[in-house]
Amino acid sequence: MFFFSVLRLIHYVNSKRLYALSPRAWFITFAALSLSQAAVLGTVFTLAIFDERFFPIIHVSMLALAGIASSAVFALSPRIRFGILNLAILMLPAMITGFLSEGYLPLAVMMLVFTVYISGIGIRANKEYRRSFDIEIELEAQRKELETLNQTDALTSIYNRGYFNQHFEDQWQYAMRHELEIAILLIDVDHFKAINDTYGHLAGDACLVNLAYAINKTVNRAIDVAARYGGEEFVVLLSGCNTEQARSMAHKIEQAIQDHKFVHEGTVIPVTVSIGIATTMPKPKQKSSTLIDQADQALYQAKAQGRNRSIVFTEDE
Repeated sequence: MFFFSVLRLIHYVNSKRLYALSPRAWFITFAALSLSQAAVLGTVFTLAIFDERFFPIIHVSMLALAGIASSAVFALSPRIRFGILNLAILMLPAMITGFLSEGYLPLAVMMLVFTVYISGIGIRANKEYRRSFDIEIELEAQRKELETLNQTDALTSIYNRGYFNQHFEDQWQYAMRHELEIAILLIDVDHFKAINDTYGHLAGDACLVNLAYAINKTVNRAIDVAARYGGEEFVVLLSGCNTEQARSMAHKIEQAIQDHKFVHEGTVIPVTVSIGIATTMPKPKQKSSTLIDQADQALYQAKAQGRNRSIVFTEDE
Protein backbone atom coordinates (compact mmCIF):
# COMPACT_ATOMS: atom_id res chain seq x y z
CA MET A 1 0.00 0.00 0.00
CA PHE A 2 2.77 2.39 0.96
CA PHE A 3 4.64 1.45 -2.22
CA PHE A 4 1.72 2.43 -4.50
CA SER A 5 1.14 5.63 -2.53
CA VAL A 6 4.76 6.66 -3.08
CA LEU A 7 4.49 5.85 -6.79
CA ARG A 8 1.31 7.93 -7.11
CA LEU A 9 2.99 10.82 -5.31
CA ILE A 10 5.94 10.66 -7.73
CA HIS A 11 3.50 10.54 -10.65
CA TYR A 12 1.63 13.56 -9.28
CA VAL A 13 4.80 15.61 -8.76
CA ASN A 14 5.97 14.89 -12.33
CA SER A 15 2.49 14.99 -13.83
CA LYS A 16 2.91 18.14 -15.95
CA ARG A 17 6.25 17.01 -17.35
CA LEU A 18 4.99 13.51 -18.20
CA TYR A 19 1.78 14.85 -19.76
CA ALA A 20 3.77 17.25 -21.93
CA LEU A 21 5.90 14.36 -23.20
CA SER A 22 2.99 12.01 -23.88
CA PRO A 23 -0.64 12.40 -22.71
CA ARG A 24 -1.26 8.73 -23.50
CA ALA A 25 1.69 7.57 -21.38
CA TRP A 26 0.53 9.86 -18.58
CA PHE A 27 -2.96 8.32 -18.57
CA ILE A 28 -1.73 4.72 -18.82
CA THR A 29 0.57 5.29 -15.84
CA PHE A 30 -2.20 7.04 -13.90
CA ALA A 31 -4.69 4.25 -14.67
CA ALA A 32 -2.26 1.47 -13.73
CA LEU A 33 -1.38 3.09 -10.41
CA SER A 34 -5.02 3.94 -9.57
CA LEU A 35 -6.35 0.47 -10.34
CA SER A 36 -3.45 -1.23 -8.55
CA GLN A 37 -4.05 0.88 -5.46
CA ALA A 38 -7.80 0.16 -5.67
CA ALA A 39 -7.05 -3.58 -5.79
CA VAL A 40 -4.80 -3.36 -2.73
CA LEU A 41 -7.34 -1.24 -0.83
CA GLY A 42 -10.14 -3.62 -1.77
CA THR A 43 -8.16 -6.55 -0.39
CA VAL A 44 -7.25 -4.70 2.81
CA PHE A 45 -10.85 -3.63 3.46
CA THR A 46 -12.09 -7.17 2.80
CA LEU A 47 -9.73 -8.49 5.46
CA ALA A 48 -10.69 -5.69 7.85
CA ILE A 49 -14.42 -6.37 7.45
CA PHE A 50 -14.53 -10.17 7.37
CA ASP A 51 -11.56 -11.19 9.50
CA GLU A 52 -12.78 -11.66 13.08
CA ARG A 53 -9.52 -10.24 14.41
CA PHE A 54 -10.54 -6.83 13.05
CA PHE A 55 -14.16 -6.99 14.21
CA PRO A 56 -13.75 -4.06 16.69
CA ILE A 57 -12.98 -1.71 13.78
CA ILE A 58 -15.49 -3.10 11.25
CA HIS A 59 -17.64 0.05 11.31
CA VAL A 60 -14.62 2.30 10.83
CA SER A 61 -13.46 0.08 7.97
CA MET A 62 -16.85 0.24 6.23
CA LEU A 63 -17.05 4.01 6.60
CA ALA A 64 -13.53 4.36 5.21
CA LEU A 65 -14.40 2.07 2.29
CA ALA A 66 -17.56 4.07 1.52
CA GLY A 67 -15.67 7.36 1.71
CA ILE A 68 -12.82 6.24 -0.53
CA ALA A 69 -15.23 4.67 -3.04
CA SER A 70 -17.37 7.83 -3.22
CA SER A 71 -14.35 10.10 -3.58
CA ALA A 72 -12.86 7.94 -6.33
CA VAL A 73 -16.07 7.94 -8.39
CA PHE A 74 -16.56 11.71 -8.13
CA ALA A 75 -12.89 12.44 -8.83
CA LEU A 76 -12.99 10.22 -11.92
CA SER A 77 -16.47 11.27 -13.12
CA PRO A 78 -15.07 13.01 -16.25
CA ARG A 79 -13.95 9.49 -17.30
CA ILE A 80 -16.89 7.64 -15.80
CA ARG A 81 -16.10 4.22 -17.28
CA PHE A 82 -12.69 4.30 -15.67
CA GLY A 83 -14.27 5.57 -12.45
CA ILE A 84 -16.76 2.68 -12.33
CA LEU A 85 -13.99 0.19 -13.09
CA ASN A 86 -12.00 1.63 -10.18
CA LEU A 87 -15.09 1.37 -7.96
CA ALA A 88 -15.70 -2.25 -8.99
CA ILE A 89 -12.11 -3.28 -8.21
CA LEU A 90 -12.40 -1.55 -4.84
CA MET A 91 -15.79 -3.03 -3.85
CA LEU A 92 -15.95 -6.45 -5.53
CA PRO A 93 -13.61 -8.34 -3.16
CA ALA A 94 -15.72 -7.39 -0.14
CA MET A 95 -19.03 -8.00 -1.95
CA ILE A 96 -18.01 -11.43 -3.27
CA THR A 97 -16.70 -12.44 0.14
CA GLY A 98 -19.94 -11.26 1.74
CA PHE A 99 -22.13 -13.25 -0.66
CA LEU A 100 -20.00 -16.39 -0.16
CA SER A 101 -19.68 -16.11 3.63
CA GLU A 102 -22.40 -17.28 5.97
CA GLY A 103 -24.11 -14.54 7.91
CA TYR A 104 -22.83 -11.65 5.77
CA LEU A 105 -25.53 -11.61 3.07
CA PRO A 106 -27.26 -8.41 4.34
CA LEU A 107 -23.89 -6.64 4.43
CA ALA A 108 -23.07 -7.83 0.89
CA VAL A 109 -26.47 -6.65 -0.39
CA MET A 110 -25.96 -3.28 1.29
CA MET A 111 -22.55 -2.92 -0.39
CA LEU A 112 -24.08 -3.88 -3.76
CA VAL A 113 -26.83 -1.26 -3.37
CA PHE A 114 -24.24 1.31 -2.33
CA THR A 115 -22.07 0.47 -5.36
CA VAL A 116 -25.00 0.78 -7.77
CA TYR A 117 -26.10 4.04 -6.13
CA ILE A 118 -22.64 5.60 -6.23
CA SER A 119 -22.25 4.48 -9.86
CA GLY A 120 -25.54 6.21 -10.71
CA ILE A 121 -24.42 9.39 -8.99
CA GLY A 122 -21.13 9.21 -10.88
CA ILE A 123 -22.93 8.78 -14.22
CA ARG A 124 -25.11 11.78 -13.41
CA ALA A 125 -22.04 13.83 -12.47
CA ASN A 126 -20.44 12.80 -15.77
CA LYS A 127 -23.50 14.01 -17.70
CA GLU A 128 -23.40 17.34 -15.86
CA TYR A 129 -19.69 17.62 -16.56
CA ARG A 130 -20.20 16.95 -20.27
CA ARG A 131 -23.13 19.36 -20.36
CA SER A 132 -21.06 22.09 -18.72
CA PHE A 133 -18.20 21.36 -21.11
CA ASP A 134 -20.53 21.57 -24.14
CA ILE A 135 -22.00 24.84 -22.86
CA GLU A 136 -18.50 26.25 -22.38
CA ILE A 137 -17.53 25.27 -25.94
CA GLU A 138 -20.74 26.80 -27.30
CA LEU A 139 -20.19 30.03 -25.36
CA GLU A 140 -16.62 30.25 -26.63
CA ALA A 141 -17.83 29.74 -30.21
CA GLN A 142 -20.47 32.46 -29.73
CA ARG A 143 -17.85 34.77 -28.23
CA LYS A 144 -15.58 34.28 -31.23
CA GLU A 145 -18.50 34.77 -33.62
CA LEU A 146 -19.50 37.99 -31.85
CA GLU A 147 -15.89 39.16 -31.89
CA THR A 148 -15.73 38.49 -35.64
CA LEU A 149 -18.99 40.38 -36.19
CA ASN A 150 -17.65 43.32 -34.19
CA GLN A 151 -14.53 43.38 -36.36
CA THR A 152 -16.21 42.87 -39.74
CA ASP A 153 -18.01 45.31 -42.02
CA ALA A 154 -21.54 44.02 -42.56
CA LEU A 155 -21.70 44.88 -46.27
CA THR A 156 -18.26 43.98 -47.60
CA SER A 157 -17.24 41.27 -45.09
CA ILE A 158 -13.76 42.74 -44.65
CA TYR A 159 -12.47 44.41 -41.48
CA ASN A 160 -14.33 47.50 -40.29
CA ARG A 161 -12.96 50.82 -39.10
CA GLY A 162 -13.08 49.85 -35.43
CA TYR A 163 -10.81 46.87 -35.97
CA PHE A 164 -8.52 48.88 -38.23
CA ASN A 165 -8.09 51.63 -35.64
CA GLN A 166 -7.09 49.14 -32.94
CA HIS A 167 -4.77 47.18 -35.24
CA PHE A 168 -3.22 50.39 -36.54
CA GLU A 169 -2.38 51.54 -33.00
CA ASP A 170 -0.82 48.15 -32.21
CA GLN A 171 1.28 48.16 -35.38
CA TRP A 172 2.26 51.79 -34.80
CA GLN A 173 3.68 50.93 -31.38
CA TYR A 174 5.40 47.83 -32.77
CA ALA A 175 6.98 49.82 -35.62
CA MET A 176 8.16 52.47 -33.15
CA ARG A 177 9.84 49.90 -30.90
CA HIS A 178 11.56 48.11 -33.79
CA GLU A 179 12.25 51.21 -35.93
CA LEU A 180 10.22 49.97 -38.88
CA GLU A 181 8.45 51.95 -41.57
CA ILE A 182 4.69 51.79 -41.85
CA ALA A 183 2.44 52.83 -44.75
CA ILE A 184 -1.19 53.82 -45.18
CA LEU A 185 -3.14 53.66 -48.44
CA LEU A 186 -6.41 55.59 -48.35
CA ILE A 187 -8.64 54.50 -51.25
CA ASP A 188 -11.74 56.33 -52.48
CA VAL A 189 -14.13 55.25 -55.24
CA ASP A 190 -14.24 57.86 -58.00
CA HIS A 191 -17.66 59.40 -58.70
CA PHE A 192 -19.43 56.97 -56.40
CA LYS A 193 -22.45 59.24 -56.04
CA ALA A 194 -22.85 59.18 -59.82
CA ILE A 195 -22.78 55.37 -59.75
CA ASN A 196 -25.57 55.36 -57.15
CA ASP A 197 -27.60 57.94 -59.06
CA THR A 198 -27.16 56.20 -62.43
CA TYR A 199 -27.42 52.53 -61.54
CA GLY A 200 -29.11 52.59 -58.14
CA HIS A 201 -27.96 52.00 -54.58
CA LEU A 202 -27.99 48.23 -54.99
CA ALA A 203 -25.48 48.60 -57.79
CA GLY A 204 -23.42 50.90 -55.58
CA ASP A 205 -23.42 48.33 -52.79
CA ALA A 206 -22.43 45.60 -55.24
CA CYS A 207 -19.53 47.76 -56.42
CA LEU A 208 -18.31 48.20 -52.85
CA VAL A 209 -18.50 44.45 -52.23
CA ASN A 210 -16.54 43.65 -55.39
CA LEU A 211 -14.06 46.43 -54.71
CA ALA A 212 -13.45 45.12 -51.18
CA TYR A 213 -12.86 41.64 -52.61
CA ALA A 214 -10.34 42.93 -55.16
CA ILE A 215 -8.45 44.98 -52.56
CA ASN A 216 -8.43 42.25 -49.92
CA LYS A 217 -7.23 39.66 -52.43
CA THR A 218 -4.38 41.92 -53.52
CA VAL A 219 -3.28 42.77 -49.98
CA ASN A 220 -2.28 39.19 -49.21
CA ARG A 221 0.46 39.45 -46.56
CA ALA A 222 -0.67 38.19 -43.17
CA ILE A 223 0.69 41.29 -41.40
CA ASP A 224 -1.19 43.73 -43.68
CA VAL A 225 -4.80 44.79 -43.22
CA ALA A 226 -7.45 46.03 -45.62
CA ALA A 227 -10.59 47.57 -44.13
CA ARG A 228 -13.62 49.61 -45.05
CA TYR A 229 -12.94 53.04 -43.61
CA GLY A 230 -16.39 54.48 -44.17
CA GLY A 231 -18.81 55.07 -47.04
CA GLU A 232 -16.94 54.49 -50.29
CA GLU A 233 -13.52 54.76 -48.62
CA PHE A 234 -11.16 51.87 -47.91
CA VAL A 235 -7.87 51.83 -46.06
CA VAL A 236 -4.85 49.54 -46.29
CA LEU A 237 -2.19 49.25 -43.59
CA LEU A 238 1.21 47.99 -44.77
CA SER A 239 3.65 47.09 -42.01
CA GLY A 240 7.38 47.31 -42.67
CA CYS A 241 6.91 48.93 -46.10
CA ASN A 242 8.76 51.95 -47.49
CA THR A 243 7.39 54.47 -49.95
CA GLU A 244 8.31 52.51 -53.09
CA GLN A 245 6.78 49.32 -51.74
CA ALA A 246 3.62 51.20 -50.80
CA ARG A 247 3.48 52.78 -54.27
CA SER A 248 3.90 49.31 -55.81
CA MET A 249 1.01 47.97 -53.74
CA ALA A 250 -1.17 50.91 -54.82
CA HIS A 251 -0.44 50.10 -58.48
CA LYS A 252 -1.31 46.43 -57.87
CA ILE A 253 -4.62 47.48 -56.36
CA GLU A 254 -5.33 49.77 -59.31
CA GLN A 255 -4.54 46.93 -61.71
CA ALA A 256 -6.72 44.47 -59.76
CA ILE A 257 -9.65 46.89 -59.91
CA GLN A 258 -9.04 47.51 -63.60
CA ASP A 259 -9.01 43.76 -64.30
CA HIS A 260 -12.15 43.15 -62.24
CA LYS A 261 -15.43 43.52 -64.14
CA PHE A 262 -18.07 45.33 -62.11
CA VAL A 263 -21.33 44.01 -63.56
CA HIS A 264 -24.83 44.74 -62.28
CA GLU A 265 -27.89 43.24 -63.97
CA GLY A 266 -25.91 42.66 -67.14
CA THR A 267 -24.45 46.18 -67.23
CA VAL A 268 -20.70 46.74 -66.86
CA ILE A 269 -20.09 49.66 -64.50
CA PRO A 270 -16.82 51.55 -64.97
CA VAL A 271 -15.10 51.80 -61.60
CA THR A 272 -11.85 53.59 -60.80
CA VAL A 273 -10.27 54.68 -57.54
CA SER A 274 -8.05 57.43 -56.22
CA ILE A 275 -5.37 56.46 -53.70
CA GLY A 276 -3.50 58.58 -51.18
CA ILE A 277 -0.23 57.11 -49.89
CA ALA A 278 1.67 58.10 -46.76
CA THR A 279 4.64 56.39 -45.11
CA THR A 280 6.67 57.08 -41.99
CA MET A 281 8.88 55.55 -39.33
CA PRO A 282 6.97 56.28 -36.11
CA LYS A 283 8.79 58.42 -33.57
CA PRO A 284 8.07 58.97 -29.86
CA LYS A 285 5.38 61.62 -29.27
CA GLN A 286 4.34 61.37 -32.94
CA LYS A 287 0.60 60.72 -33.24
CA SER A 288 -0.58 57.87 -35.43
CA SER A 289 -3.42 60.06 -36.69
CA THR A 290 -0.80 62.19 -38.45
CA LEU A 291 -0.16 59.42 -40.96
CA ILE A 292 -3.89 59.12 -41.70
CA ASP A 293 -4.09 62.90 -42.23
CA GLN A 294 -1.14 62.75 -44.62
CA ALA A 295 -2.72 59.92 -46.62
CA ASP A 296 -5.95 61.93 -46.73
CA GLN A 297 -4.08 64.97 -48.07
CA ALA A 298 -2.46 62.79 -50.74
CA LEU A 299 -5.90 61.41 -51.63
CA TYR A 300 -7.22 64.95 -51.99
CA GLN A 301 -4.34 65.71 -54.37
CA ALA A 302 -5.14 62.59 -56.42
CA LYS A 303 -8.73 63.75 -56.81
CA ALA A 304 -7.66 67.29 -57.63
CA GLN A 305 -5.36 66.00 -60.38
CA GLY A 306 -8.18 64.17 -62.15
CA ARG A 307 -8.80 61.03 -60.08
CA ASN A 308 -7.98 57.44 -61.15
CA ARG A 309 -4.44 57.72 -59.82
CA SER A 310 -2.30 57.31 -56.71
CA ILE A 311 -0.33 60.11 -55.07
CA VAL A 312 2.37 59.86 -52.40
CA PHE A 313 2.29 62.46 -49.65
CA THR A 314 5.27 64.81 -49.53
CA GLU A 315 5.96 67.45 -46.91
CA ASP A 316 5.58 70.34 -49.38
CA GLU A 317 1.92 69.44 -50.09
